[in-house]
Amino acid sequence: MANSRLILIGTVHADPRGYARAWDLLRHLRPDLVTVEISPFSLRYRQRHGARWQRQLSLALAQLPAGAGGHLAIQRLAAQVALPFEVRAARDYSRGVGIPWRPLDLGDPARRHLPRYGPELLSPANLATLLTTPDGSLDEYVAAEFRRGRLALAHSSRRLWCADSSETLRRERLLARRLRKLACRYARVAHLGGWEHLVGGPDSPGLWHDLQDLHPRRVLLDEAEAVFPEV
Repeated sequence: MANSRLILIGTVHADPRGYARAWDLLRHLRPDLVTVEISPFSLRYRQRHGARWQRQLSLALAQLPAGAGGHLAIQRLAAQVALPFEVRAARDYSRGVGIPWRPLDLGDPARRHLPRYGPELLSPANLATLLTTPDGSLDEYVAAEFRRGRLALAHSSRRLWCADSSETLRRERLLARRLRKLACRYARVAHLGGWEHLVGGPDSPGLWHDLQDLHPRRVLLDEAEAVFPEV
């Protein structure tokens, strides 16, 4: 790890322990730059509308049976409309140690999806529908996602997580180019993003394929304690 200029950290976006895990790992890695899988547009939009989304979520939950907020699907939705823990960890760490952080993703997906959060995603009708889906533990869901990540990383040449598309491929390759440029400018770059983007082979999207020659280190966020016992 000491010789890795680029470290790709795979996350599960709804991880309730994500902020603490990311903070501890960044503190151990001591990067010169932290990048996050979020676009500048998404960051600005979330900052502008986040408080309204939280009020809307509270009002919608008030119309549902008691305890609805504890349903797995509702907890995942709440994480989806909150400022991602990856952003908060990168921002707070950078402020604390005086290094930069950057939102690195493309804005097109956010421009399509974020405006739908208020009228569609957070509507009482949608929340009521989510209550009809299978329930479960958020911790167990996150642990299962990390297990999927480990399986996918062990078989990177297989398409275990999504179907290829021209848009996905374009996004992955652009992110890889941006990370490559930054890795040439900074002694150590830590990138926080969904574990799916760490998977890829010659015929499938993924940052890994286009960055292999840089020999980046890939680590799943839930493995931080095992990889670095002092974290």
